[in-house]
Amino acid sequence: MEVREFLRAAFGIERVAVWALAVVTVVAVTVVVGASGGGLVAPPSASFDGAFDADANAVTITHAGGDSLTAGRVTLVVTNTSGTSSANVTWIEGDGDRLGEDDAITIDDPTVDADGDGNYFDADHTVGFPLTSGATVEVRWTGRPLGAAGERTVTLDTYEIDAN
Repeated sequence: MEVREFLRAAFGIERVAVWALAVVTVVAVTVVVGASGGGLVAPPSASFDGAFDADANAVTITHAGGDSLTAGRVTLVVTNTSGTSSANVTWIEGDGDRLGEDDAITIDDPTVDADGDGNYFDADHTVGFPLTSGATVEVRWTGRPLGAAGERTVTLDTYEIDAN
């Protein structure tokens, strides 16, 4: 019995043809994905603007454009001028809210009562050290890009406070 007759008798020619087509398709997809750098989608790309209010010792970070982000995956890392203190501020707790263009967050320090109400925490969030010239705010995204093996943290933008 020839191989062809054996295959026809054992599996039916239709099944052999389908499996051969499937193998060819898998090989073609593997070659294309391999040639495109692994098939990973890059992390999101977004830009942010910063503005410092010296009277209130508060910095406002605004989404200036680019990809919409899951707000709970965006963290602001605020570092003082000397680099000895830092605070992590999550934009919004939870993964349900989206962060898009013109969305903003304000962070202040506990040294100024900007609205005179006796409460020194006047912004959306506060840090435990003075915000002065040279302090930085890094906007970081943490997530798993499509096809990546695990989560990554990427700095999307950095703002340096200039109190002048």
